[in-house]
Amino acid sequence: MNLLDGNLTTVALTDIGPENPGNNRGYRFLNDMTTTWKITKPLTSITERNLVYDQLGSSWGGGFAQYFTYSLNDCLTLGLRAEIWRDENNFYVAQFGGNNDFIHIERGDPTASDPSTYFGGKTTCFEVTWGVTLKPPVPKPLTALLVRPEVRYDRALTDNFSPFDQHTDKDQWTLALDIILQF
Repeated sequence: MNLLDGNLTTVALTDIGPENPGNNRGYRFLNDMTTTWKITKPLTSITERNLVYDQLGSSWGGGFAQYFTYSLNDCLTLGLRAEIWRDENNFYVAQFGGNNDFIHIERGDPTASDPSTYFGGKTTCFEVTWGVTLKPPVPKPLTALLVRPEVRYDRALTDNFSPFDQHTDKDQWTLALDIILQF
């Protein structure tokens, strides 16, 4: 749906169906709605709301994310993102010790992951990310080069849930750098 001369757009999606290997009855209902508002030429707001229910675990989860971008010029855009996520039934938030533990679960492999590597919790999590997108003026074919450094802060808001640093910390800082080249 386009409103305000195309400056306000909303997209709503729903995915319904079984999600677990060997189970055609346990449905997952995933709903997502994203609204993009071009407030001014340089300033854009993106609001995302999602809600999920999984019959297999009789579990609800959901979240809200807010993005703001501000283009200073054709080469530099500032970005800010904040999100709140709630796992109501200790079903969606997990941490696995082995790199392939989650993949084994998704495939329905008989290889069981070590139960001590799972760490979930009925919890609410918060994150905020600050970043920039650099589009350096470069010759073809590199004209679609993007460099995106960012700083992210995560916090578990629930008293009994400390998912970071071997389950002792409620906070985590992450520094990241994306380099994107489109052909």
